[in-house]
Amino acid sequence: MTKDSFLYVVVFTFLVAFVFVFLIALVDEATSERVLLNRERATAEAFLNAVGIPLEGDVRELYKSSFGQPNSDGIVTTTVDGRRVVARQFTGNGLWGAVSGVLALDPEENMIVGLDIISHSETPGLGGRIEEDWFKEQFRGELIPPDGLRVMKGEGGMDMDQGNGMVDGVTGASLTSAAMETIVNDEIDMLMKGADDE
Repeated sequence: MTKDSFLYVVVFTFLVAFVFVFLIALVDEATSERVLLNRERATAEAFLNAVGIPLEGDVRELYKSSFGQPNSDGIVTTTVDGRRVVARQFTGNGLWGAVSGVLALDPEENMIVGLDIISHSETPGLGGRIEEDWFKEQFRGELIPPDGLRVMKGEGGMDMDQGNGMVDGVTGASLTSAAMETIVNDEIDMLMKGADDE
């Protein structure tokens, strides 16, 4: 078999591909436990951030001691500063893919306690700014109007008026901002119904 033959090219390509696939599978297997632990930690941090519990020590243990078991809708309950808070991990459709995060509410006060983003596929520097603190902090303490929360498209500021039922969207990312409005309002409905069932 010569290097110029078709069979040589096929066998060589197969062997090179096999070696690289084997190495990738080996690395995947070696790191799978670490990846799982990091995902658990990121989720625990998001729940704790959303309800306003400071991250101290082992966040996975702090999460376990702070929240009860989730109900059938994935809603967990905790008490923060003497008030009952319900929270749930969500996944919704952004502009380019799934947006995953945690929303926490005080159902008695009809108020958002907090929002945190776990992962997203939005454009870095545009829609990806939904994970920045300035965007998430607008939701903290926001009263929920009967017709739902509004994310003002293209405002790009930071609306800290907690009684108006509005937050500023990300400038230049109006479709991501609109997607966040839909995701948050859907989660508000889910959390309010789940809180009534408990």
